[in-house]
Amino acid sequence: METWIRNKIPANFRAGLRSLSRKLLPWLLLSPTLVLLTLVISGPLVGTLLLALTDWNGIHPPNFIGADNFVKLVHDPVFYKSLGNNIKWMLFFLIVPVIMGLFVALWVSRVGRGQMLYRSLLFMPYIVSTVVTAKIWLGLYNPYFGINTVLEKWGLGFLARSWLGDTSIALYAVAVADTWHFWGFLVVLFLMALHQLNRSLEEAAIVDGANKIRIFWHIVLPQLRPTIVLVYMLLIIWSFAAFDYVFVMTQGGPGNATELIATYMYKLAIYNQEPGYASAIALTMGIFSLIVILGFGFIKKKGWDV
Repeated sequence: METWIRNKIPANFRAGLRSLSRKLLPWLLLSPTLVLLTLVISGPLVGTLLLALTDWNGIHPPNFIGADNFVKLVHDPVFYKSLGNNIKWMLFFLIVPVIMGLFVALWVSRVGRGQMLYRSLLFMPYIVSTVVTAKIWLGLYNPYFGINTVLEKWGLGFLARSWLGDTSIALYAVAVADTWHFWGFLVVLFLMALHQLNRSLEEAAIVDGANKIRIFWHIVLPQLRPTIVLVYMLLIIWSFAAFDYVFVMTQGGPGNATELIATYMYKLAIYNQEPGYASAIALTMGIFSLIVILGFGFIKKKGWDV
């Protein structure tokens, strides 16, 4: 019977079926996960979009108001203040922890003995809970028994500040706490990239008489470009989603000096009972992240591999 069917079906048709089955089989195997991801992502996205078009206090039936929430957002000074703080936060993280992580990774990569110990010690803060880290830094910034008392004992009392009470430095004080928690992760990423470098290029440069600065700038750094671009993309996206340290340490104060988009959105939804307006802000954050992803996709097409 099988032989008769094989003889009746043209060879090119059988080949097409085999080709089609090979193409469809991976999608068939992935279909449960794809369906789950679609529901998990598209469901909240559609819900947020619909909620952003309403005026709802979380109790009474929602009232459809169209694009009024987005019009309100355009004229909201606190939103612009939060957006500016997010940009400051992003620039801080694109510079300080990246430079720290890169140069410490260069140093650790040249350590012969105990390299794994250094990696573990540097990465350890990253596994500590965010709330625990924030509470530790709250204690360090305490004016009665924190950093200020140490500075005064060392005769550096003129450097003492109200770290979380001064509107000009509060945001950066919180960013320092987050950097202490986060930069070990960047060290590990850069270490992995450094171990994949083509060492023969460095050896050739040394033979030609190049110093360490030239070797780093012209040989090491270009080979690290894909990792650096990836790190920058992640940091930009994460900066617009920053929430936990500011919420635990300052609640956005003093005077909105540390208010971020995520903390402002949370307050609107929970404290002010304006989930519709908060959803409009959430969609705006999503658009920012989408622009960043599309921008890095464009860079990749131009030859900057990510």
